[in-house]
Amino acid sequence: MEDLIDGKRRIEAVVCRDENSPGEASFLFDRNGCLLDFRGAVPCSEAFADMLSGICRNKPLVSGREYVEAIWEGRPYHVCLNRYIHLTLGELADIQARRFPDREAVVDSLAGVRLTYREVKRRSDGLAKGLMHIGILKGDHVAVIMDNCWENVVTKIAIEKTGAVIVNLNIHEKKDMLECLLHRADVKAVILKQGIKNREHMDMFYQISPELKEAVPGRIYAPRLPLLRHVIVTDQERPRSCAWQFEKLMELGMSMGDSLLKERMKAVRPFDDATIIHTSGTSGVPKGVMLNHCQILENAWIHVQYLGLEKEDRLCMTPPMFHSFGCVGSVLSSMMAGAALVCYEKTDRICLLEMLRKERCTVLCSVPTVYIRLIREMREGKAGREDLCLRLCVTAGAPCPEHTLRDMKRVMGAEAAVVMYGMTEAGPGISSTSMDDSLETAVSTVGRLWPGVTGRIQDLTTGRVLGPGRAGELCIKSYGVMKGYYNNPEETEKAVDREGWLHTGDIASLSEDGLLTLKGRCKDLIIRGGENISPREIEDFIRNYEPVEDVAVVGAPDEQYGELVYAFIRPKEGAVVTKEGLRNWCRGKIATIKIPQEIELTDHFPISATGKISKGQLRSLAREHLEERGTRQTEPETGEGGLRQTETEELQQAETGTGELRQAETESGGLRRSDRETAVSGQRAGETGKDGRDTWQKS
Repeated sequence: MEDLIDGKRRIEAVVCRDENSPGEASFLFDRNGCLLDFRGAVPCSEAFADMLSGICRNKPLVSGREYVEAIWEGRPYHVCLNRYIHLTLGELADIQARRFPDREAVVDSLAGVRLTYREVKRRSDGLAKGLMHIGILKGDHVAVIMDNCWENVVTKIAIEKTGAVIVNLNIHEKKDMLECLLHRADVKAVILKQGIKNREHMDMFYQISPELKEAVPGRIYAPRLPLLRHVIVTDQERPRSCAWQFEKLMELGMSMGDSLLKERMKAVRPFDDATIIHTSGTSGVPKGVMLNHCQILENAWIHVQYLGLEKEDRLCMTPPMFHSFGCVGSVLSSMMAGAALVCYEKTDRICLLEMLRKERCTVLCSVPTVYIRLIREMREGKAGREDLCLRLCVTAGAPCPEHTLRDMKRVMGAEAAVVMYGMTEAGPGISSTSMDDSLETAVSTVGRLWPGVTGRIQDLTTGRVLGPGRAGELCIKSYGVMKGYYNNPEETEKAVDREGWLHTGDIASLSEDGLLTLKGRCKDLIIRGGENISPREIEDFIRNYEPVEDVAVVGAPDEQYGELVYAFIRPKEGAVVTKEGLRNWCRGKIATIKIPQEIELTDHFPISATGKISKGQLRSLAREHLEERGTRQTEPETGEGGLRQTETEELQQAETGTGELRQAETESGGLRRSDRETAVSGQRAGETGKDGRDTWQKS
């Protein structure tokens, strides 16, 4: 595959006379500097093209953009060089069907469906032609509401082949948010799977626009969704009068000739918008990130290289396909490698451990919460490491505890574990550890920046670039940085500055040797007595406490100091964790102001649809519990040497710069809190423990 990808690499050289003028000519070269095409209003001399060819030779084999100055016949020219993969997502699916026609491409255990690469092409071609038949044009926005299933994979390839834009929607959205996102994304058609997790999305559509009940396919009128023209449903046994039926539309397309589809696919360009992936929306309405074909393909290809994916691999994915870790990091990466994608959707009907064993999966892509559950089940005897064929565990989306990373090898039998870091706005991959990195590196860092990604750390207040080891906001430049948020220029300007730097909102540091360490989110910083405290730092520290399986730390209101540190702790099975025991263990090992003032035990954390712990819900729960007890003002505490006195001294030292606390800056206005939400229920930790110590017994 590497030779194929490298053979598709192109360099577009756009030439202009001065820095701010529009391009006067565009030259297209292959990776070796051979001229393939020329477009421009000025005549192209062979000598001038040769000069540009020399500039384009020996460029890095990774997508990116750079600016150079060239002198020709005594006149300066500004040249913008765009390196990219000259390929579209629909073309990739067809290439793999020719290379591996009879290899398994998609396994949907829940539906009992197995598709080869040849069959994926046949079905996606059929659906693409069906979509074109009902009027889907290049550039139209088509929303997909599906869980992890074979229909999801085929649908997205079909949309890509038509040149339309995929609009990924969270299957858990409720009616009001669903209407908002459909309206904001200018959706023309919706393809949905009925009855996902006992949700009936068609009923939501009827609530949004009752007129749909009387509509017929192709003649939809929905005043509150004025651009919506088509609804397509998958369930043959529950047809809807206003909707096209998925299978029938696909079969209709299969009966049609291929000429129109081939013509349409030729019209799709690598820099055309391919997908809109919505952010998690933890601080408001989800924003639609626009990514093009060549951005996604490059990112998926680097996934393949860093994970060492090969056609013999069988990759099991648990992240949802509406999330970038699912659709790019798992689905597309598997396809680029020619591997088999094993779809997993959490349900009572299918056990993940059993599926890993039955399908002989070699790679598992998931989030830490899933690994923690799997390891617990294996310790309970539900499976042994000899039952699994895993060579690689890939984790992303949230910090992974050290004991979990260790148990991926020790308990699950994986040969290696890789920690990845990214965000949708970056395409999504930014960095990762390698399979050869030590456990210490995997636990304490998120590895090194990927090829084509440049990073720097900026002071949160001044924007000044900080040196190695200093903590601030991570900003990146890369081929994968989004075009913008769809229909949201204001938020786009906040996220990507005029120089093209994407502000990630993550607090991080870069070491001298390029290792990236995450400290937390800017918006999650706890501001206590004027001092900025990183929840991530406290969480990483408390995970070393033997009785603790996992922890989440948030800030909660405190009348005296602004905020207090509130820790939600999930103990290991059979372990006892008390407030006094934990605080005693912390003393002398971590700055006193970072020791949690409030501790609450829970058997589970609220998890978002993308597998991350919902800090917004935890903040709401902490605030509610403090209000219930009427203790919003922190009472003076005493300990050995007077704990409150020690904390006050540390705060005073931080203000004068005489203390040893690490100083970090925060956004003006401090934390942005989510609205009051329903959160997990938990039992508050006891105030005392036997001899001030907690207990834990290994299973």
